[in-house]
Amino acid sequence: MFENDTPVLQVLTSDLTSTGAALVCWLRARWRIENVFKYASEHNGLDAIADYRMDIGPDQRKVANPARKAARQQLADAEATLAEAERALAQALTDPLTSIKDTNAAIPGLQHAVAAATAALSGYRESLKPIPAKLLATDLDPDAKHARPHLQRRGLQMICRLLAFNAEAFLAEHLNAYLTDPDEYRAITRNLLRLGGQISYQPTAVTVTLDRPDTPRIARALELVIEELNATPTHIPGDPRPVTYQVTKP
Repeated sequence: MFENDTPVLQVLTSDLTSTGAALVCWLRARWRIENVFKYASEHNGLDAIADYRMDIGPDQRKVANPARKAARQQLADAEATLAEAERALAQALTDPLTSIKDTNAAIPGLQHAVAAATAALSGYRESLKPIPAKLLATDLDPDAKHARPHLQRRGLQMICRLLAFNAEAFLAEHLNAYLTDPDEYRAITRNLLRLGGQISYQPTAVTVTLDRPDTPRIARALELVIEELNATPTHIPGDPRPVTYQVTKP
């Protein structure tokens, strides 16, 4: 992918059917999504917990079963025992320092050890099968408890934060249409959201007067965005009066 006649992104893929433009678009969209979550977490507290009240109840989460861990250890020990018995038999058969008579005398005992280890290993494998890998925490400890956040309050907080993020993104894009500053327009928008001002409530309207930014080009861009907002005025929930915006005169 090229930007300003300079390569900025390369794609390595096993997809041999899609076009190069589609692959670049998908990859760029993926980074855009990751950047959205990163930005929303950093500036809008998307992953912050503002309400620490919890519901305490039985812990129904699944945890590792210690019985299966013990059974797997027994199986590993049996495998090691079988391997050791097989090595002992192989060494006895190939040991040049041991006489044939002594070797023949040792073979039955070594073979019996291999057979016994094989049978034990088979038994441990069969005993492992019915043991579940995980159990409910309450199966191991009937008194196990788990704290759960109030999901309705958490969901409402998440919605408000996403609305704030989308509103900021909308304002930033419209502001940049007049600023044409792709590197700093998001930071400029965040600073503008902290502008001082006054709110005036009249019988038929609500007027928000913002302090004029010190930078002329930012002040001009803000005035143009305000013209867009005033073209389709919004309302405070439950209040029929339209909300209009203005910037103090220079």
